[in-house]
Amino acid sequence: MTGAAPLDPRADARLVRMRDGVRLATDVYLPEPPGPRRPAILIRLPYDKSGRSTFMPAIAHYLTANGFAVVIQDVRGKFRSEGVAEPFVNEAADGHDALDWIVSQPWSNGIVGMSGDSYYGFTQWAAASTGHPALRAMVPRATGSRFFLGLAPGEVPRIPFLEWILQTFSDKASFEEPVLSRRPVGGMAALPDALAIPRERLRGLIEEIGSGRLAAAAFRNAAPARGLRIPALHVGGWFDNLQRWQLDDWGTASTASPAAADQYLRMTPTDHHDFLLLEDGGPPRDHEVDDDALREYLPRLLDEQISFFRHYLCGGDGGWSAPRVRVRVAYGGWEVSDRWPPDTVEPLTLVCARPGAAFDTADGGALVGISGDSSPDGTGDARTIGWVHDPADPVPYPAESEWTMLLGLPDESTIHARHDVPTFTTEPMEAPLDLIGPVTADLTIDADGDSTHAIVRLLDVDPRGEARFVREGAALVDCSAGPAHVQVSLGETAYRVRPGHRLRLAVSTSLFPLYLVHPGTEEDPMVAVECGKRRQMLVIGGGAGARLMLAVRRPWLR
Repeated sequence: MTGAAPLDPRADARLVRMRDGVRLATDVYLPEPPGPRRPAILIRLPYDKSGRSTFMPAIAHYLTANGFAVVIQDVRGKFRSEGVAEPFVNEAADGHDALDWIVSQPWSNGIVGMSGDSYYGFTQWAAASTGHPALRAMVPRATGSRFFLGLAPGEVPRIPFLEWILQTFSDKASFEEPVLSRRPVGGMAALPDALAIPRERLRGLIEEIGSGRLAAAAFRNAAPARGLRIPALHVGGWFDNLQRWQLDDWGTASTASPAAADQYLRMTPTDHHDFLLLEDGGPPRDHEVDDDALREYLPRLLDEQISFFRHYLCGGDGGWSAPRVRVRVAYGGWEVSDRWPPDTVEPLTLVCARPGAAFDTADGGALVGISGDSSPDGTGDARTIGWVHDPADPVPYPAESEWTMLLGLPDESTIHARHDVPTFTTEPMEAPLDLIGPVTADLTIDADGDSTHAIVRLLDVDPRGEARFVREGAALVDCSAGPAHVQVSLGETAYRVRPGHRLRLAVSTSLFPLYLVHPGTEEDPMVAVECGKRRQMLVIGGGAGARLMLAVRRPWLR
């Protein structure tokens, strides 16, 4: 367990009472010297407001130096706050009460913004759903109002997500030991008794997500993005595992909410912890432990937020003058537009071909380009390729952590030489090709059982043959009635495939410990203990053949 770090000596530490009497630990930072009443930035998180890894004191001092009061609060049941740690359900009411408390303080002018990443991006959405009049703007980063839907029945269970729930909400402190990634098959049976969340509670949480009861309990307005009434700066990363929920919120809020005209999108080639993909391929410096790196990082994190907050919290007229959409293309430049994806892209379909070579080498078969307008089959008659999924020997996930994958993005080419990973690779690019928008794999899959998993990864293969991650997705496939057609969303990207580089599509049934492994039986992977080998089949060629659908910049390249 990791307990609370020492309080920052410059913070005014308070215990703020919620409506039910529970008191939440809250640090207040004010600009020096004391001056007039001023707007505040509220951050509510479950990761210790005093801890080094989230560097809240450093963020607070950067913001106070720019004239804002800053209020940072441990959510209910975490670290120094009272109450029971419970994911999602208390954040709307507690956020509303925290806003009430702020506007009652002598230093407050009654205007508040909210900021934060991941779960403390979710706390913003929960507070915004209450419609509190003091909350005037927010900056949710690497998050989503409904990212808990990643745990919904029908999703392939993602181990880091399950472990995050267990580790974060098991106690007041953080439980750091991996709990589900120690053996391929075991699921809930592998949970240690030391966890305060019992097995049945996690199962109940998943059932509440699937039924919609959790969403109803989490928000005052059950559709927070559609009902959003305040400006928002949506900030995310192309390598972030919560990206789909971030972009879902942006898409809804920017087109269908009462505040649609005041929604802004910023996306960069970063992972969940905001580590940046470097052009030279080296690892970024770790701002979560390196103080010099943190000092360099804070302007990138906060300067645009400060400009946004100054406009909407300090009396700016009309909309913010910054571009509505500004995204950075990995290995490319900045893109500015009024919408996402921009109007300057069009569809491109790449078809899997040469199935006989799919398992021969890391390159495997071919990935052949055809026009999104004509879309001929172009790859001959349909053929079926097969492999054996062995739950006891799953395909390994190569990154040390998907949360911080850009600290060391590994070469995956060795994995692609396995007998259970069919791959398909393009010819080298003669000119740059920009992937700008959604990435989807269209597959027809069968198995000698009622269900299986389809895990699809898109990779950039450099001239040396090293393959590195671009996007990834997974789907639960129902094969009970025979071969099943499935579209696997790999999320969205802005990524430049450089000259001499190739794109590769890799398909597998497992990727451990990123996903719980399908047991090869009809047991639920969450509770399965026994396992068995299962034959998998993938259709190549013909009208139902495997293909990859991209959005690319004009002119698209064959």
